Amino acid sequence: MNFILGTLAASAPLLLASMAALTSEFSGCMALFLDGLINLSAFLCFAFTTATHSLAAGIFLSVASSAFFIGIMVILIEKLNANKFLAALAINLLCTALSSTLSSILFGTRGVLTDPAFVFSAVQSRIFSTIAAYILAGVCWAFLTFTKSGLYIRISGNDSIVLRAKGTDVTKVRFLAWTTAAVLGSFAGSFLCIRISSFVPNISSGTGWTALAAVFLGKKNTAAVITAVLVFSAAQYGANNIQNIELFKNVPSAVLLSLPYLVALLLILIFPQFQRKKLH
Repeated sequence: MNFILGTLAASAPLLLASMAALTSEFSGCMALFLDGLINLSAFLCFAFTTATHSLAAGIFLSVASSAFFIGIMVILIEKLNANKFLAALAINLLCTALSSTLSSILFGTRGVLTDPAFVFSAVQSRIFSTIAAYILAGVCWAFLTFTKSGLYIRISGNDSIVLRAKGTDVTKVRFLAWTTAAVLGSFAGSFLCIRISSFVPNISSGTGWTALAAVFLGKKNTAAVITAVLVFSAAQYGANNIQNIELFKNVPSAVLLSLPYLVALLLILIFPQFQRKKLH
């Protein structure tokens, strides 16, 4: 039971990031900006919460600011007809740079940030963020599945010609997809920050990239993506707790903590081969 609950708790930020990546992927654009955005939104959550002394305001302002920023970037990309792949990578780098620069300007350091106004119960914050993450993921799934806008996002990547034939502005659909991804990614960053009651540089620790791996393995199928998220999260939970087992006490912690990424790499390498064998 502890393993199941621990896995569900560990999966919360990755689940939100994966739903963000899936939404963007449906529109034909890889969310390569996710990892940097998670770092930026985590910093903004800390900054706004300490400024307002309100966690709700901190989360809201972080999500709103991140969505606004990505929305502006999408408009510029579409207006300038820029390469979306390269633009998303550039946004990722820009987000990481912004979080570091703003931290230096506002708090005088690029290191770990703590504040008495940003201290939360570890247990309560994990419970809150886990429940909230699964509710938000469910809302996103319902939006993509049952609404007209969600349907447009799901077909805009592969069948944009159909949308144009119907008179639908595909640019607006992509704008909606990227801003929705930004909202989910921002919540992921905020929850990561809240869980440790501080902001740590590179707090995402590859969450955005792992989310892209989950979407790749799930082949844009929501249930399969969630399954991949749970597998990665189980590996992460196991890596965090395996050091307490006598057999692994002499194994360097860096090796054990790399297990989730090793699992992701093995699945990426093995799964396509398994799929090919099934087809043959």
